[in-house]
Amino acid sequence: MMYISELNIKGFRFFNDNFRLSLNKGLTVLVGENGSGKSTVIDAIRLLLGEDEYNRSGISLSDFHRPFSMESATPIENIRIDCVFDALEGPEQIAYLPWLKPDNVNQSELHLEAINKEDARGRIRKNMWGGTSRRGIFEWELVNSINCVYLPPLRDAEEKLNSYRGSRLARLLTKLNGSGDGDHRLEEKVKEQNDELLSDPLIQNANGLIKKCLIDSVGEILGQDVSIQFSEINFNKIVHQLRLLFFPEIKEGAIPREVFRDLSENSLGYNNLLYIATIIAEMEAQNDVSTTSLKVLLIEEPEAHLHPQLQTRLLQYLQDAAEENNIQVIITTHSPTIAAAVGLDPVVVMSSSPLSQERKAVSLTNCGLDRKTKFFLERWLDITKSVLLFSKGVILVEGVSEAILFSEFVKRVLEQETLEDYGISVVNIDGIYFKYFMQLFCGYKIAEENFESCDNIPIRCVGITDCDPEKNNIGEADGNNIDGCKNPQRFLVHDLRNHTSNCRLYMNSKTFEVDLALEGNNLAIMNLVLENITDTDGDIKIRAKIAKSMDWRLTTSCEKIVEAFLLLKRIEKNKGEFAQELAMLLKSEDEPDFEVPSYIRDAILYVTGKSN
Repeated sequence: MMYISELNIKGFRFFNDNFRLSLNKGLTVLVGENGSGKSTVIDAIRLLLGEDEYNRSGISLSDFHRPFSMESATPIENIRIDCVFDALEGPEQIAYLPWLKPDNVNQSELHLEAINKEDARGRIRKNMWGGTSRRGIFEWELVNSINCVYLPPLRDAEEKLNSYRGSRLARLLTKLNGSGDGDHRLEEKVKEQNDELLSDPLIQNANGLIKKCLIDSVGEILGQDVSIQFSEINFNKIVHQLRLLFFPEIKEGAIPREVFRDLSENSLGYNNLLYIATIIAEMEAQNDVSTTSLKVLLIEEPEAHLHPQLQTRLLQYLQDAAEENNIQVIITTHSPTIAAAVGLDPVVVMSSSPLSQERKAVSLTNCGLDRKTKFFLERWLDITKSVLLFSKGVILVEGVSEAILFSEFVKRVLEQETLEDYGISVVNIDGIYFKYFMQLFCGYKIAEENFESCDNIPIRCVGITDCDPEKNNIGEADGNNIDGCKNPQRFLVHDLRNHTSNCRLYMNSKTFEVDLALEGNNLAIMNLVLENITDTDGDIKIRAKIAKSMDWRLTTSCEKIVEAFLLLKRIEKNKGEFAQELAMLLKSEDEPDFEVPSYIRDAILYVTGKSN
């Protein structure tokens, strides 16, 4: 079955230069920060395919791109949106013959162009054509045959499922009716109900009174007859008056109809699920009506009003429904739970730079991920629900201690600025698995010992790791020299420096805690923390009390190293608690003079763009 495989946008809102996006046959999940253009992509598809609500409002002057420039903010002259449909089969090739590409009958094209000029009625005219030629009459019925449904982020599911002309429930019943066999059957049942209703004395009395008062007011010649009915006996009118009710659980056997409640008494989250289920049912019913109609479901922020478990179930359901019913589902999300629920294949990361015209959409399947890397990242994202794919920059750390303390280090390096000011996230990878994560950002892959270019998420990613020299040795890792280090990821230090400007790995001389202790007078502050978390009054507390009172800046390097190793040994089993207490102390009003090791300082300056 056909699907939109490629979308190109130029001059439309966020996108100035040509923006290209590849889409999947089934499910595509667009992730990224605010302002990266996710909603603009959705609206471009709505505009091109004539989605109901957008088709009525049309293009406005504000849709034309205006650059964020001090020199000129003049809107662009024209909007251009092009899409490629792929995998057309026999009946589809015949139906969409005017749109087919001459060199590939399995593909077709649809184009839209709008000029930045209003007509006499204040409207922006759009020009559409299929295939390669603008000449000839455009066949609008081909666009109209495409079933494009849009669910906005702040949708009113209750209203959409209520009884009104063109409601989702009415559309579903109309699709299920197909050739119209159900018209007569449903109309006869309503007629029988009306006949029974009219035979009731109460209804007959009311009907007679209304008729009498009407005759009294205007007379029999000018008067009209009246009849109280349950509903009009017409299929279309019947289905437009039906509404959906709910019961809060599924039970075995029939549930009495009188216990079902109005949707106004339901939760917003479950009403959204009912709305999505009704739309999927409508598209599924379309399978029996047409074999050549493309079905596209656009959903912005499906996570709205749903707790994490329901988010996961919903996305897995959408993924299965897309495959089973040949529906192309395209969603946007800010939810790490959604992004982790479907694996990496459907995910497209959209990114942008502040005040930059450059925007990029990266399909994670094009980032050079081998089978092992892909499996590792999918399982890790599924468990952690990390914000890895939603940041302007990423800092990878080995463990919880680094993650707890990092925000305090950043304030000291950036003079009270925070990582949140830069949109950068600290991600605890709980180990030294840097090569798996760096693959998303580095822009190269290694094939048979050769470095080859591949796609990448264009943001900076940095890792900090331990040198881990043998026994009690201190390494000489300074970012360039990794001699003596036993960390199996040490090769990445040089590979990243030589082959990418997006990623760096910074390595210390021993371990995180030891390197902290070797800076300035940090040993005194760290021994104060050790004293506070030590419950007993034994040798450890006595030694910590002495060490906290010393000025370690006046001691030799050898003395510092010996004390640092003793400290590491004493906190080995409770590093997390130690990190928490140290973070609290650094955050306190006293703000002790704590120095940040150079390898961490370099990592912070690099990922924030203050250093290359």
